Amino acid sequence: MYVTHDQVEAMTMGDRIALMYDGVLQQVGTPSEIYDHPANLFVAGFIGSPSMNFVPVTTSNGTAKGSTFEVQLPKPIGEKKGTLGFRPEALTDRVVEGGNTLEMKVDVVERLGSDQYLYGQVGGDQVTARVDPRMNVASGDQVRLGLDIRSIHVFDAETDKALL
Repeated sequence: MYVTHDQVEAMTMGDRIALMYDGVLQQVGTPSEIYDHPANLFVAGFIGSPSMNFVPVTTSNGTAKGSTFEVQLPKPIGEKKGTLGFRPEALTDRVVEGGNTLEMKVDVVERLGSDQYLYGQVGGDQVTARVDPRMNVASGDQVRLGLDIRSIHVFDAETDKALL
């Protein structure tokens, strides 16, 4: 057993990870299980760099509605107030007709060679996107981004537990 407070170290060195918060076990699993299927909002926000995006939504009939968008969910979860979670790499500049999209007002563009990060607002909520470094975008631009339906998470607003 190896104990660390560094999530990057845990993800690279561990075969299995036990994640604790305030002395309470939150989730146990492989690095991939914890990254791809976080048990709750804390785990989702703790693992990953940059961290997962969180936007308040209301779910109904297989959709999640935010203040300025509506996205299809991979499966219906009933009527709930919740938090939509998606990682920066779940957003793309390649928009598929009929697919989930978000409109982002870009505040900052960070070019890192093989990656490009956009930091901006989606309906007043701070969102980070990792996009193709060849995407031509500047601070102040309004961009339409595709959201991969396979990478959507929804967390219950009251319990913070994963619903999807």
